[in-house]
Amino acid sequence: MTTDSQTLERLSNLELCQYAGDLGAIQEEDRGLYEKLTESPVEVVVTGGSGVCDDWLYEICLGVEGQYDTFLEVRKIVQDELRGVVGGPGWNLLTVSFNGIYVGEPEDLLNYRNGRTKSILYQTTGIGKKVADITFLNGDL
Repeated sequence: MTTDSQTLERLSNLELCQYAGDLGAIQEEDRGLYEKLTESPVEVVVTGGSGVCDDWLYEICLGVEGQYDTFLEVRKIVQDELRGVVGGPGWNLLTVSFNGIYVGEPEDLLNYRNGRTKSILYQTTGIGKKVADITFLNGDL
């Protein structure tokens, strides 16, 4: 199994599909890698400049720059920060994917990527833009 950029992007897109309701999106052949990645150490580096999204979203991304013991740790921190600021519907305006942190609620991000902009529920500045890179520190799995 490998963690090359194409594999990470493919798994990220499958996870978005699963989040949007396709519970079978991540098939058995991908499940093992998916589970290993969620528990793998990562480094987060903000790559988008200020202005790529709302300032408060950018600040959350800056706050998670650094190394973490697991990918899930980064996701939890970002989600907790978002919930603390918004606290109601539309709170999840950043998506932490295997290949980076993106602006937009996961299902809205999927709709944006598939050109279904009329289906986006929570419009926000910079939707679809990548704010940070996530690098897996354990090499190939």
